[in-house]
Amino acid sequence: MKLAGQVAVVVGGARGIGEAIAHLFSKEGANVVLVDLDKAKSQLDGVAQAINQRGGNAIALIADATDDAQVNNMVNEVLERHGKIDVLVNSAGLRGPLVPVQDITEEEWDLVLSVNLKAVFLCSRAVLKVMIKQKSGSIVSISGTAGKEGMALRGSLCAAKWGLLGLTQTIAKEAGPYGIRANIICPGGMDEPDLRVMYAERAKGLGMEFSQLEKSILELTPLRKYAKHEEVAKAALFLASSDSSHTTGESLNVSGGRLMN
Repeated sequence: MKLAGQVAVVVGGARGIGEAIAHLFSKEGANVVLVDLDKAKSQLDGVAQAINQRGGNAIALIADATDDAQVNNMVNEVLERHGKIDVLVNSAGLRGPLVPVQDITEEEWDLVLSVNLKAVFLCSRAVLKVMIKQKSGSIVSISGTAGKEGMALRGSLCAAKWGLLGLTQTIAKEAGPYGIRANIICPGGMDEPDLRVMYAERAKGLGMEFSQLEKSILELTPLRKYAKHEEVAKAALFLASSDSSHTTGESLNVSGGRLMN
């Protein structure tokens, strides 16, 4: 197993990509720590129970990753239980408003950057202190197409995700001498109901029909399909494990060919 005996903290593990990553990491032998907000507690507990019932080892912790004190308390609890942290997955995210830049409120801007960038900074900062002492570790953060191209009606999200790329490359350069790697995954559109709801809102904002927008996006995707959570999870496993032992500061596209740089 690729993560046998390792401790993996998955922030945003209650659903979606984070949930899929937690299940796969557990199958590969990791002790999984699921972290999410209190409002997602029932979902979070359900994921942990499913992993444990299958013979894995998972615990669920409640923490707001945008709050420094809660992040530090979470990391301390993980250390009390497991004594180390080998992998950090930053999977929490918030898409934000689907409006032109001039219509984004300051509150919306602050919230999007807080969830998508500040939270990654706080979690990475806390975990890096542990990993530097260990002289090992892997940080995997989830970005998306918004982290590599400007997109109409996605100003705050693009700003946050582009910032994530810069932060990750900086961590890779600073922490590399300690044997720590930091990488990003950039999924394309995910095969989930939330995506279609978002596309419908975005199409309305662009004055298009949903079918037109979806068709245009899929036409820009050579594989002509959306990404599945499990496909992103497999990319995360590659970056978390020794399979990518000489890879750091990279952004791995899982976009069906939509992104090729």
